[in-house]
Amino acid sequence: MKQQSLLFYGGSILTMGEKGDVEAVAVKDGKIIRTGSIDACRTALGSDEVQEINMNGKCLLPGFIDPHVHLMMLGMCNTWIDISYPKVKSIDDLVNELSIHTDKLRDGAIIRGFGFDQRNLKEKRYPTADDLDRVSTEYPIQIMHVSGHSNIVNHYLLNDLGIDVNTEDPEGGVIGRDETGKPNGQLFDSANEFFAKKSGVLIGNHGPNIHMPDTPENLQTLIEVGQKECLAAGVTTINDPQVTKQEMESFNGANNDGTLNMRIVMSFISSYLDELIKLGFCSGFGDEQLSIGSIKFYADGSLNSGTAYLSTNYADSARTKGYLYHQPEEFKEMFVKAHQQGFQTLTHAQGDSAIQLVIDSVKAAQQNSPIDVKEMRHRIEHCGLPDPAQIDVIKELGIWPVPQPQHVYQFGEGVIQQVGKFGENYSPYGWFKEKNIPIVLSSDAPVAPPNPILAIYAAVTRSTLQGNIVGEEHKITLDEALRGYTIEAAKAIHREHIIGSIEEGKLADFAVLAQNPYEVSTEQLKDIDVTETWINGERVFTKESIINN
Repeated sequence: MKQQSLLFYGGSILTMGEKGDVEAVAVKDGKIIRTGSIDACRTALGSDEVQEINMNGKCLLPGFIDPHVHLMMLGMCNTWIDISYPKVKSIDDLVNELSIHTDKLRDGAIIRGFGFDQRNLKEKRYPTADDLDRVSTEYPIQIMHVSGHSNIVNHYLLNDLGIDVNTEDPEGGVIGRDETGKPNGQLFDSANEFFAKKSGVLIGNHGPNIHMPDTPENLQTLIEVGQKECLAAGVTTINDPQVTKQEMESFNGANNDGTLNMRIVMSFISSYLDELIKLGFCSGFGDEQLSIGSIKFYADGSLNSGTAYLSTNYADSARTKGYLYHQPEEFKEMFVKAHQQGFQTLTHAQGDSAIQLVIDSVKAAQQNSPIDVKEMRHRIEHCGLPDPAQIDVIKELGIWPVPQPQHVYQFGEGVIQQVGKFGENYSPYGWFKEKNIPIVLSSDAPVAPPNPILAIYAAVTRSTLQGNIVGEEHKITLDEALRGYTIEAAKAIHREHIIGSIEEGKLADFAVLAQNPYEVSTEQLKDIDVTETWINGERVFTKESIINN
């Protein structure tokens, strides 16, 4: 059936392109054919049957692009018990919240919760298997840290996973232990691989294993739940930065049966690198809906969980130091191999020492390949606490940092507690701005919700959940923040030719806001509602409900 042509007018239209604000937008066959005056747009549509959409004072923007969303993990965690702060403020709260659900359990069930942050608990420590045994010793219990980099299990599940005093720490991970050396239920980074050993996706020391075994039907439900949350926030395109066979098959299935509305750029986890090279893949395979965009590496762990690889010690971690997933030479060899194959790379690197590993690898890639590293736009995901001296090199090599302003909002004060005053430079947008390094915003959902409006507020204010300001010098302007979630985010995934701005020839992906962000106070920014989301000239979300195509 032929798509109806559209004319948007009657509100603010922020193109994020060269024209700036315009009066109207004309859409035909899912693409933008004209922007400008109402008369010019009507003329461009000619004699077509046109649906004229009066926005009644609302604000039209390009659909938000989030270059770091774990979509199926987002869906998964939204189906688990919410144990996040401020709902859960202590280990007693945690036990009580989980215990509410024990009466509903049947044989074979598991109690799962997501979102705790030890630094926001009254006890300022990680829970243990002993704590979770207070909930149940008859059913398995698993709770995931808000970072996704650690899980805690009770003794029932610890035994079921086959972890005992003789189990060695895996490379790139740690099994928590009590003072006698016995496992205490804490599993950090690559130690999460134990969940997948019986049935599931194995990735070894290539990242924290977030790929919980499940049925194909349930995996489709996870996509549906995650997609619904993204669309409600005006997000029309995501880059999923940790794809395995499980995600690829699930996304492809949703695409084939017509339930995938969003555009997804997939970044395969580095454990697949050799296989992808053997098959001849590189960045760019796929279409406008679903494509292979890059390879994802992990350099270190998480600042929130005390496992990021810093040159300084942690003040609140028994280990005091973080660690790397790979030895430096192994990482460099993989990185160069990916670059030579024509893959853009995304590397999770939070600590300055891990960031240096990426910098050294980009230099090695440039020396060992005719492909220009700047053209590849190799990315550092999070880029949490770089050393100031590294900023010039990041600029020189054309590396794109992709931080998450909501991490500062949620965790900024905890980072300062663990690393000292230097923690105020968490996600140092001010340094990037000073050196003309691209400003890109993202969420890392489900670590933070896929909420561009809240992220924009956080980037502009550097406010924390507790109401304080962290790193005043790293505030950015509203214009920079909006561009960072639209056109600059499109560039970060090499899609600026088709999305990211409201310009002629691009796809008709839009977010409609209740108010123009430029016409409200800074404090009111975070309360602006997304009222509609459009993809390909089709409305896929309204404030009242999701509309299925």
